Amino acid sequence: IWKQVRINLTRMQEQIIFLGSIPLMNSLGSFIVNGIYRIVINQILQSPGIYYRSELDHNGISVYTGTIISDWGGRSELEIDRKARIWARVSRKKKISILVLSSAMGLDLKKIIENACYPEIFLSFLSDKDKKKIGSKKNAILKFYKKSPGVGGDLLGYEYLCKELQKKFFHQRCELGQLGRRNMNRRLNLDIPQNNTFLVPRDILAAADHLIALKFGMGTLDDMNHLQNKRIRSVADLLQDQFGLALVRFENVVKSTICGAIRHKLIPTPQNLVTSTPLTTTYESFFGLHPLSQVLDQTNPLTQIVHARKFSYLGPGGLTGRTASFRIRDIHPSHYGRICPIDTSEGINVGLIGSLAIHARIGRWGSLESPLFEISERSTRVRMLYLSPGRDEYYMVAAGNSLALNQNIQEDQVVPARYCQEFLTIAWEQVHLRSIFSFQYFSIGASLIPFIEHNDANRALMSSNMQRQAVPL
Repeated sequence: IWKQVRINLTRMQEQIIFLGSIPLMNSLGSFIVNGIYRIVINQILQSPGIYYRSELDHNGISVYTGTIISDWGGRSELEIDRKARIWARVSRKKKISILVLSSAMGLDLKKIIENACYPEIFLSFLSDKDKKKIGSKKNAILKFYKKSPGVGGDLLGYEYLCKELQKKFFHQRCELGQLGRRNMNRRLNLDIPQNNTFLVPRDILAAADHLIALKFGMGTLDDMNHLQNKRIRSVADLLQDQFGLALVRFENVVKSTICGAIRHKLIPTPQNLVTSTPLTTTYESFFGLHPLSQVLDQTNPLTQIVHARKFSYLGPGGLTGRTASFRIRDIHPSHYGRICPIDTSEGINVGLIGSLAIHARIGRWGSLESPLFEISERSTRVRMLYLSPGRDEYYMVAAGNSLALNQNIQEDQVVPARYCQEFLTIAWEQVHLRSIFSFQYFSIGASLIPFIEHNDANRALMSSNMQRQAVPL
């Protein structure tokens, strides 16, 4: 038995399409845009993950909160009240119970009680009648929907609400990224795979357990100003974000072109679909209007080097000069060897715009690393290590200026050292690491000041800024 089948063959066209041009970075670390040398400043942001802090309410009682920061900068807070009940704050005025959040993410009450370290805290939300019942995900979604800001539309159905919450809330505030997943696993002692870059119910339960432990005097709080909790948003990250924005605009242009061709019953070619306008206009607006894109200062050779090694807390997703507190602007012990304590801008942005130390480098995860010499009794060979913030706190680091110059140190000599953000005076035999250079803690501009160790810090700040104004003869 034979059956006739009609086959529609479509012709496929292949063309090489020009998407646009991307500015190329030169050897000076700058870009040439419309004949003008421009440079993009590195930005310091809060690293994605979870951070615990304590504040006093109007009654003088400590309130413990856990802030979850996503890869895009969105924040979600978990807080515990005086009755030891945990709430998830969706907005400034609205909050939901931890049970509703966990149920909306796919856990039922039975699994929550089985996996929680403190099940009695979770049961405190329920009455005696509800303790025997297992809450459904549908009811949690409906309750979460009413509390969530920015989720529009009517109650059109359970599936619609799930899609809206996934799109408007979970995808914006719960995307951790690889760095956020690494920080979350390290902070909460989890073993979730690195490729799982979104917030999972196991994270919520572990975060709630640690919050309960803090309430009863166990666990440690986080220092938000520590460089261990910061990351460098480099030029590559900024350009990558702009490229993603250009692709979204490019997709909208292609969709509108296809809809117009279908409306007029035309067959569009790849050359007609693609235009270089989205990519070109996106990068032109970035280099021309973005606050981190600046005209390269070419007053003298020093200004070009110093300008390329600057960083900023300001910019999109960062701080503002009027709202930044004094603690953020102040020098932190983790800055030593990574951020210059002297070279910064003057005025309202003091402490918010600084310079990298002379030997500091940016590590794999966007952290600032400082080089140190390892002291070993077994081997006389000197080995240099680059340590990220937080790792050097567990070692006795000799910080004397004479150590980097004098290689023959007596073992009974007493030297100054750093340990756990404290400055101590210890014997040489207790030292684990040592400085590699006497001016290791300063920037390139500050290290050129003669006898800077005998100068006042304010005068050194002014001189480091004034030497960039010198005009070569």
